[in-house]
Amino acid sequence: MSSILEAIGNTPLVRLRHCVPANGAEVWVKLEYFSPTGSMKDRMAVAMIEGAEREGTLKPGDTVVEYTGGSTGPAVALVCRAKGYRCLIVIADCFTEERFQLMRALGAELEVIPSVEGRPKVTAEDIRNMVARAGELAAQPGHFATDQFNNPHPIAHHRDHLGREIWEQTGGRVTAFCHGLGTAGSLMGVAEALRPHGVFIQAHEPASSAAISGGGAQAFAIQGWTGFVMPHWYPDRVDHVEPIEDDAAIAMTVRLAQEEGIFAGISSGANVVGANRLAERLGPDAVIVTLAVDSGFKYLSVDPFADL
Repeated sequence: MSSILEAIGNTPLVRLRHCVPANGAEVWVKLEYFSPTGSMKDRMAVAMIEGAEREGTLKPGDTVVEYTGGSTGPAVALVCRAKGYRCLIVIADCFTEERFQLMRALGAELEVIPSVEGRPKVTAEDIRNMVARAGELAAQPGHFATDQFNNPHPIAHHRDHLGREIWEQTGGRVTAFCHGLGTAGSLMGVAEALRPHGVFIQAHEPASSAAISGGGAQAFAIQGWTGFVMPHWYPDRVDHVEPIEDDAAIAMTVRLAQEEGIFAGISSGANVVGANRLAERLGPDAVIVTLAVDSGFKYLSVDPFADL
């Protein structure tokens, strides 16, 4: 490979054998933590930055500005390092310390803003505050906002890469895909690729902040999800929205590590909870794919791993 960026994507697809319901559908997990920063957000970052380069809106010497609470920050930092851009990240102080360390290690500069409830709980207001501050910083001369919630490039990139990989790796057997909602770009892109083949699409959102399926606006532990209706939410591309509870997501995260050897983050545990519910509904003839979004190494400082 001529660049680290060529290592992004083409991640393995693994069938779950233990953390699945008896007599349910096949459940397969795509291990997105095999990408360079240990997260599927590497796909998004390269799509946003290379899209801006093609359009001429990002130029040599510019500073790339992004808001993040999940894994987008390390991913943008990686792509900026590989391409020679300065990277400035806005993040609230409620997110895990490992994220801060990884972004700094990759050369990003951080602006940390106060959160509503503090670590490890996230609120929709925290996300909105980060977005607003990043917008202020990006308005400065020589600054460019990748603006992940509104960026048009990741959907097409996920359609042509992640969606295509799932179809090819399953030999066209996939009958359902399910995934959590952060920016919604990956879900929408995969839906574009797979729905024409008749694949059922299920979205996941935090049960305590279920803005789409109907619920409150409370804090939640599934870092990387947003808990509000995001700009790239297109309901006509989704067949069902499943709220996922924090406790269920955390318990499944531990089970994946200890029973399957899949050491992933809490949003990955949440994805498998949703996939298992779908597996029970669709039955043994179905083939369900979901994502192990990022690595468990970003969560070692907080439950569920702190007491192991």
